[in-house]
Amino acid sequence: MKLRYILPAAALACTALFTSCLKDLEVENINPKQVSTFNEDYIFNKIYGNMVLTGQEGPSGNGDLDDIDEGTSNMIRQLWNANELTTDEAHCVWNDPGLPEFNHNAWSNTHPMMKALYYRLMFGVTLCNFYLDNANDGSASTKQKRAEARFMRALHYYYLMDLYANPPFLTKLSSENAPQIQRADLFKFLESELLDIIGEGTGDEILADARTIEYGRADKAAGYLLLARMYLNAQVYTGTAKWAEAQKYADKAIATSYSLCTASKNGFSAYQLLFMGDNDSNGAQNEIILPALHDGDQTQTWGGCLFLIAAMGNDKISAADLYGQFEADGVTALTGYGTKEAWAGIRARKQFVQAFFPGVATDAGVPQGSLKDLVAAAGDDRALFYTKGHTLSISDETDYTKGFPYIKFNNIHADGTAGHHAAGQFVDTDFPMLRLGEAYLISAEADARLNNGTCTAAGFQRIKDLHNRAEIKATNPIYSKTSFNLEDIIKEWSREFGFEGQRRMHLIRFGMYGGQSNYRWEWMGGSKNGTPFESRFNIFPIPDTDLNANPNMKPNYK
Repeated sequence: MKLRYILPAAALACTALFTSCLKDLEVENINPKQVSTFNEDYIFNKIYGNMVLTGQEGPSGNGDLDDIDEGTSNMIRQLWNANELTTDEAHCVWNDPGLPEFNHNAWSNTHPMMKALYYRLMFGVTLCNFYLDNANDGSASTKQKRAEARFMRALHYYYLMDLYANPPFLTKLSSENAPQIQRADLFKFLESELLDIIGEGTGDEILADARTIEYGRADKAAGYLLLARMYLNAQVYTGTAKWAEAQKYADKAIATSYSLCTASKNGFSAYQLLFMGDNDSNGAQNEIILPALHDGDQTQTWGGCLFLIAAMGNDKISAADLYGQFEADGVTALTGYGTKEAWAGIRARKQFVQAFFPGVATDAGVPQGSLKDLVAAAGDDRALFYTKGHTLSISDETDYTKGFPYIKFNNIHADGTAGHHAAGQFVDTDFPMLRLGEAYLISAEADARLNNGTCTAAGFQRIKDLHNRAEIKATNPIYSKTSFNLEDIIKEWSREFGFEGQRRMHLIRFGMYGGQSNYRWEWMGGSKNGTPFESRFNIFPIPDTDLNANPNMKPNYK
């Protein structure tokens, strides 16, 4: 069975096993009359599919989780909301329950979207545990798949550690209430697991060498990069910095056969190729270490990359405005985004724009133009803003034209082929959960942290490699820089990874999020000019439903 095409049978194999939203994170009603055999391939595919799919029918109907809106439960959509709408990068005009709280850094343990994400992540953990409890034939193939399942469990637990600090913890299916694990202890478990499956432990369940298995599955490079990300944030998670370890495993990822996507194609920059409908084949696959696979025909969801594309623009933005070089060829015949969906919901906060246009405070400082105009003005291929008819400042939170759309993801195929969905609605664009560019910035930041806040020549070159890929022009002030310090690096994280669902973790690590008043952004804390919020908002609360269902669970903050 091809991994990309998560067949309904794979989901149905799980339906009888996971009959609730995991409530207290137990697996209910495992009925041998309903499930008499374990199908290794079906469950293995469902583990990966959990990043994108939300139920048994897709895009909606017969969802995985009870009592939670299915579209709301999409993993990528809610990871993105939690890590972008709560920061200086993105703001949403919609008034759906939970979105204003994200925009204003003011949530509680009844927040519907963080509840949905919590159960989605725990559902993923349960899938992995189910697979690991049953896939035990001892073959080399199964041992490798077990390593992948352990990696995917670690990835889900990583997000639980990062977002909720002290989640429930189980490594086997159980009818008992799950115990609560403390953040530092979970870090130790994940560190040990990842070291073991990359071959630095005592076990024989080892991830495949980089790029020796099919695209879409986790290999050793994924293990290296997740370790590097954990180590970069170790001081936040455990109180003890691990900068040298972060640099070591980032460099290990860089030393694999993955490489930065550096070649443009048919008028699209190398950076754009990473976020397009054919990023599994246009050259971006050389950089994307772990994609969440999408296919407009086979993996339909109201979350994932459809959300990231449709929510950023509206139907007034033409194909010519975005990708005019292709309009004559009909590549963008559907809309400028490669999908008929255009939801007009999300735009950039002023501080994100200022990462590309330093010091600009008014509309007069930013050209009114298309993506091509903004890229040229910034001298940076990553400045993918659309400004026609929009203002720099979000003076009205409910008006989509207040704030610039950041059109990073699209469903256009750089080779000119049509999207897979015949009706032109659902998308093929894979979401890069892990990509090699992150290893470059982790290596550079760790280098600076180890050297009094300024990169050595090695760290400097890591950032220059990203700048070269972004085709930074001499008109851009960062072009002529001869050194990079931590202040430069936090801005570089935004320029390189803006709108990729990472910003919150970087701001927390740099002391620029909750519990400080030195750095503010528009609508931070709920006021136009920004208001500081408490440090307790650096994590999200354990949902009230789980606190009520499981007596082992205690609130992670008051």
